[in-house]
Amino acid sequence: MPNFRILNLADAPVTAMKGDRGTQLRLINSDIGAEKVDVHLNRLNAKEPGGRYHHHTNSDNVYIVKRGQGQLVVEGKTYTIKEDDVIYIPAGQKHSLTNASEETFEIFEVYTPAGDQFDFVIDD
Repeated sequence: MPNFRILNLADAPVTAMKGDRGTQLRLINSDIGAEKVDVHLNRLNAKEPGGRYHHHTNSDNVYIVKRGQGQLVVEGKTYTIKEDDVIYIPAGQKHSLTNASEETFEIFEVYTPAGDQFDFVIDD
């Protein structure tokens, strides 16, 4: 059974995102024993190349925008998302995200279920 945790963003492990997009702070995931949920903070660089159009077969996705502005494409429709927006993307819906601003774009990302049930299926 996973242990109860309180984490501070300043202490979270930071990893580089693929394609020079920015960095990711890994918060709640299998590294700490969480099996059903994954939570991380993405810090996307200004003018980063954008994410691949994709979907997750079984996992719902939630974004919570902390800072900046992004361009979100869901099922071919484009949305501008900004600070304090909360976005729900059900499993199976195709989507991609790009920083649309001149500053760092920070967005919390939550997947559930995570672990063995999580996949990343490219759709472009």
